[in-house]
Amino acid sequence: MDAKLIAEVGEALWGPAWKGPMAQAVRHQKSAVADWASGRLPVPAGVWSELKKLIRERRHELDRLVPRTEKAHDAALRRTVEQAKLGQKSL
Repeated sequence: MDAKLIAEVGEALWGPAWKGPMAQAVRHQKSAVADWASGRLPVPAGVWSELKKLIRERRHELDRLVPRTEKAHDAALRRTVEQAKLGQKSL
């Protein structure tokens, strides 16, 4: 169970090459992270605590970006509609 979850968390936070960045973030050797990912060793409780903290921080960062992203999307959509209207007028 630890192996599957640690891989899911790693990929969600750092992408496909997650083991090195995770090792740095939780202050463990990359070989330890590889052992957790393979199921050879269980993930220590302290690592789970650190990962929970990192997940919450990332979620907060992403939540803060949502309103700005929505505004950018709406503005881009308005530009597209306006450009389409101008294109039809020139026909």
